[in-house]
Amino acid sequence: MRTQVTLAALVAALGLVAGAGGCGQNKVSECNALIEVINKGVQSIEKGTKTGADQGGSSELKAMAEAMDKVAADAAQVKLTTPELQKFSGEYQAMAKEVARAARDLATSADANDAEKSNTAQAAIEKAIKQEDPLVDNINKFCQAP
Repeated sequence: MRTQVTLAALVAALGLVAGAGGCGQNKVSECNALIEVINKGVQSIEKGTKTGADQGGSSELKAMAEAMDKVAADAAQVKLTTPELQKFSGEYQAMAKEVARAARDLATSADANDAEKSNTAQAAIEKAIKQEDPLVDNINKFCQAP
């Protein structure tokens, strides 16, 4: 149950990343490219949570981990020349990898019925996800600024 709430919160938070505006064609195109990668990650997470049907949610967690690893790798491939966007992208990649690692740990501990490790992994995933909102806000603020 907590896993589903966490997944829903992550999906909703990632969905906050919208279109980009501002001056400077380079900034706009780079913002759009980064935001597109993040939004595709949201879609992957949504697909993964719809297809996971196991009782403990470990399939959903594994799908989320794969989606977060992919969004991190895809974000790393976006050519960014704007220093602020490079920083935000790096921070987002680190957060995505942290969520992926924690999701895998939680899936493994759930499959093993290890309550202690599940609690530790749940705390780690919640901590990692809490980093996401400020990152999205910073990306949006930067991309919408003139």
